Amino acid sequence: MNHTLTFEAHIRDPLYGYIGLTRNELRLLDTRPLQRLRRIKQLANAHLVYPAACHTRFEHSLGVLHIATLMARQLQIEGDDLTILRYAALLHDTGHGPFSHVFEASLKVINGKNATHEEITRRIIREDEEITSILGEMAEGVAGLLSEDQNGILHQIISGNIDADKMDYLRRDSYHTGVAYGNFDLERVLHTLRKTQKIWAGQREDLAIHEKGIDAIESFRLARFLMHAQIYHHHTNVVANGMLQRAIEVAIRDKVVDAEKIRLERDDLLEHYLALDDSRLIAQILSNPASAAADLVGRLERRNLFKRGYSAYVSQEEDYLLKYQLATKFTPRNARAIEEAVAEECGCNPDYIIADLVKIENSLFKSSSVLLEENKFPFLIERRDGKVKEIERFSTLAYTGEPRTTFYIFSPEEHREMVQEHAREIIAETIG
Repeated sequence: MNHTLTFEAHIRDPLYGYIGLTRNELRLLDTRPLQRLRRIKQLANAHLVYPAACHTRFEHSLGVLHIATLMARQLQIEGDDLTILRYAALLHDTGHGPFSHVFEASLKVINGKNATHEEITRRIIREDEEITSILGEMAEGVAGLLSEDQNGILHQIISGNIDADKMDYLRRDSYHTGVAYGNFDLERVLHTLRKTQKIWAGQREDLAIHEKGIDAIESFRLARFLMHAQIYHHHTNVVANGMLQRAIEVAIRDKVVDAEKIRLERDDLLEHYLALDDSRLIAQILSNPASAAADLVGRLERRNLFKRGYSAYVSQEEDYLLKYQLATKFTPRNARAIEEAVAEECGCNPDYIIADLVKIENSLFKSSSVLLEENKFPFLIERRDGKVKEIERFSTLAYTGEPRTTFYIFSPEEHREMVQEHAREIIAETIG
């Protein structure tokens, strides 16, 4: 590790061995926001497909701390920059709600589409008394590093294309699910990591990879796509998370979960938000057995999952009009209309029908021009002569097609045949 760090303790990790922690980092670990991450599963309901996938945001945060430090050492980042970077790595996920990304959909419904766990993370860093007492005058620097409009190399180490977050979660999720898709040559990526100045960005430093590491980066890019295709968007994981998300929506609608307590404009937001974790949210939902939300959670606990009444690859849809409508006109409002129409046909509660459009986008293979238009970082390659070029100048892999898009209608087993029989007609009528 970097000679400027003095570790007071080490924590054993299954991927990296011992992860060193400074005195202040140990104090951070013992705060309420970080200890809460022990009770938030990294992959929500993926354990219903891959039984060992019960790892948490807590261990992932330690992994990001470790990888960010290895990246900093390669890039010769030291002093206060290194301290702030490590704090940011450790705290970057503290704003996640129960079951990680599943809860974020409800957060957006309550607070608007711009509400994110990143926003709450920055608020925790700036306002939580335990955190601010430890970070002191560095608190604003840590929160600023995690800002979405931030730029520069420290931000890219935590949230960019070649970042510590992705490098840890791909390998960690792969390890705990027991698959090989997320594996890539981490040592080679780190060894060929560079910081450079890009002409279009003035004097700003950006992350780049030496051209000797191109194959390692290609493997990393492909690993992310395959993990999304095979793990994160596995159809069983999709339906389980869909049922949980629906349970949360119904619990909020039925006043079982008090949405007013997690409005971002509240001064006491953090008091209520940090009291939520996976088990406490489930306990709240189950507190009212009369709500459909409790039944949905009960089904999840028994692994009595809804079935695919209808599924179709949108790109392979032969009806070009239906294909166009699904690809471009599918909205939450349309989803609810489809669910209500299917439920009426089946004679069941609309809460028990879930329409979902899943897009697996190969975002790390997009061209640099497209990434820049989306305000995202391009992959940069440093040639042997020191010049920096976009990765597509070297890569034989390119993303030019549409996202892999699948449309599902999930229902209880007893309604599956009815859904199969009427789904296409209902979709065409509803969206058209």
